[in-house]
Amino acid sequence: MSRTYRALTTLALSLALVAATAAVAAAAEDLNGQREALYRSELEHNLAVQAAGAQAARTQAAVERARALERQSGAVAAAPAAEDQNDRLLRGIETAAAERTQAAVERVRAGERELGPAPVVTIAAQPVPAATGRDVDLIAIALLALVGGLLGGAAWTAASRRRPNRTVAA
Repeated sequence: MSRTYRALTTLALSLALVAATAAVAAAAEDLNGQREALYRSELEHNLAVQAAGAQAARTQAAVERARALERQSGAVAAAPAAEDQNDRLLRGIETAAAERTQAAVERVRAGERELGPAPVVTIAAQPVPAATGRDVDLIAIALLALVGGLLGGAAWTAASRRRPNRTVAA
């Protein structure tokens, strides 16, 4: 084997190692990007579900308050008594309060109708977040692979130069 052939073989092996390492690094970087996108979409979905649940809870609380006010206003209006000017004024105030309460109840019920059906809550497994920190540097990996390939080729060349001890038959 000539020296030129050995040098070309070493160079070819080094370049093959560089190409393989760069391909693996690029595939790993793409996989990390996919994991990151999946994690972000799951996070957005979970936040949307939590927001819908909180909105439904607030709506339910408003409905309960409106119904309590409705019951209260019905209990206050049922007291018959002798009327004077103050009673008429008080009844006018109570009527205005009842109208406001009724309007609030109507607004809440309209809000309930706008909500539509309750959202379906699905509990999905929490995704494992992508590894944070270092990004894959293709140039550094290519240089490391080249150096490794050159060292491996040099070791292979040095090992192939050794010739086993030949014993001379007597």
